[in-house]
Amino acid sequence: MAKLVLSFQGRVLEDFPLNKERISLGRAPDNDICIENLAVSGRHAAVETVLKDCFLVDLGSTNGTLVNGTAITRHQLRNGDYITIGKHSLTFHSESFGGGEAEVEKTIAMRPSSKRAEPAPVAMIAKLQVQNGGSAGREMTLNKPLTKLGKVGFQVAAISRRQQDYYLEHIEGVDGRTPKLNGVEIGLQPRQLSVGDVLEIAGTQLKFVLVEAPPEV
Repeated sequence: MAKLVLSFQGRVLEDFPLNKERISLGRAPDNDICIENLAVSGRHAAVETVLKDCFLVDLGSTNGTLVNGTAITRHQLRNGDYITIGKHSLTFHSESFGGGEAEVEKTIAMRPSSKRAEPAPVAMIAKLQVQNGGSAGREMTLNKPLTKLGKVGFQVAAISRRQQDYYLEHIEGVDGRTPKLNGVEIGLQPRQLSVGDVLEIAGTQLKFVLVEAPPEV
């Protein structure tokens, strides 16, 4: 039987067998797989099983559903697929059907650990997309270790890159105000960004996205 393995920051939390035709995922407590995180929509995604095939479907979630680093609306799952929902990840594991012991032994020999079963990471580029004002639609590529944003004397923030992760940090602001992340002030502690997060700095709203890097020539 196929299953999903839920992880957070590299730590495995729980295994979920795909033992129904439809398995729901989301923040609401009545989901089959409940992920309690504000970056996760109440009804975020679902896995639909048709005969021996499993399909991951995004249910119009706010922050999207990624498979191997790429946003999807509907995706046929394959063994080792790496799913990102909010700040959590799930790995899809499927068992061979009708292959017998020889097929199982072959799979074990080729994939000695779940870590090796994961596909090679796709090179991604982080960008900010302006959501309001006269510059709406403009994009800014985050290609520096530290990018400062805002208006000096009013509100200044920075986005720092730490390996593959990005963090929003408060630099300065009048009346103690700090930048907002998804409508809530971040305070004085850096906040890690997830795909689809909306930042508000000096009145400008910016959406954090990841896009696949173009192939090198």
